[in-house]
Amino acid sequence: MERLTGEARDRVRATSLWLVAAVTVAGVIIAIFGIVIGFAEVRVVPSAVVDVSPDGLELTVEYPHSSCQFPAGVDVEEGADVVVITARVSERTPMRGRSCRAEAVAVQETVVLETPLGERELRTSGTTG
Repeated sequence: MERLTGEARDRVRATSLWLVAAVTVAGVIIAIFGIVIGFAEVRVVPSAVVDVSPDGLELTVEYPHSSCQFPAGVDVEEGADVVVITARVSERTPMRGRSCRAEAVAVQETVVLETPLGERELRTSGTTG
């Protein structure tokens, strides 16, 4: 900045200050959002396989969610001897002064395997974390 003229130096300083101000405002907005609305957290929920297609390639998985949770999908891990199903929900803390209804709603989702289920063991992951 030593080689810049007075006006150019002032412009660089002003631009730097605007950049710092913009980053600060963005940080404050994100903090307020986090406090008031909250960020979603993805959780593993208990699930059950309720149907297997005749060819063994499609599994219908059922899992619950509450009014503050939204289905986030089902993952499938296939091994030679076992197939592990993991259902997830996205959970958001309710805004202040509001609460979630306790009753759960069941969701069914169909997943497709790469190879037929056959004699492989079928497991569902239902731990939270």
